[in-house]
Amino acid sequence: MKKTAIILLALALAALMLAGCTGGGDDLSDAVEIPPETTPAASSGGDMQNDNAAQNGGSSGNTAEYGLEIKGISKYAGLFVEDGTDETVSDVCAVTVRNNAEKTVQYAHLTVTIGETAYEFDVTTLPPDAEVQLLELTRRPMPESTDGYTALVTMYAAFDAEPGMNADALEITTQDTAITVKNISGKDMGQVYVYYKVAYGELYLGGITYRVSVNGLAAGQSTTCYAGHYSTEYSKLMFATYEH
Repeated sequence: MKKTAIILLALALAALMLAGCTGGGDDLSDAVEIPPETTPAASSGGDMQNDNAAQNGGSSGNTAEYGLEIKGISKYAGLFVEDGTDETVSDVCAVTVRNNAEKTVQYAHLTVTIGETAYEFDVTTLPPDAEVQLLELTRRPMPESTDGYTALVTMYAAFDAEPGMNADALEITTQDTAITVKNISGKDMGQVYVYYKVAYGELYLGGITYRVSVNGLAAGQSTTCYAGHYSTEYSKLMFATYEH
């Protein structure tokens, strides 16, 4: 069961982590590494509530156990970012979630049940004290009423070590849709990844995390990637990784 859960979570992350252009010209869609101890989240039933959920006529289920708080349920109209298509949609159910934990969420899956209908949401790379608006994965429309909803975390993984930009080894600058990466470590690097999310002000949009990758970067070398989903107007760099 545990091995199966890890495989399923890896597949889910692979679908969420979309690759951008690379220094070597090939797009990659590998998921970030899954901690071996990752398992499905245990449900504690629907009797745990936080104040916000109670005020909105719903139950937070087990979300508080993972530091996640449902801030609200609303109707979304705009670009559908969750699958990378950026298709224009309207009347899609969305939930705003806050991470009250001390660690960045690597991946979590939430099921919000309203009446007889289950609404599914994914979130990746959500830092502590940050909020994100998640779009229902199958584009289900907003129900007429959200009274009596329940929210459960069914999969969860946090980063063991807080992710960062590795500023001592990488110099990363942005302009418009371009992300420039320079190797300042003094040593040749192998694969380099830069991860980013859509963000409007302090609110992230979408559970999805995008990335650009560079296939090798010599000491002192720099390269520029033109990321399909990045813009300095509505994106935020999240973290970067590299291999020597």
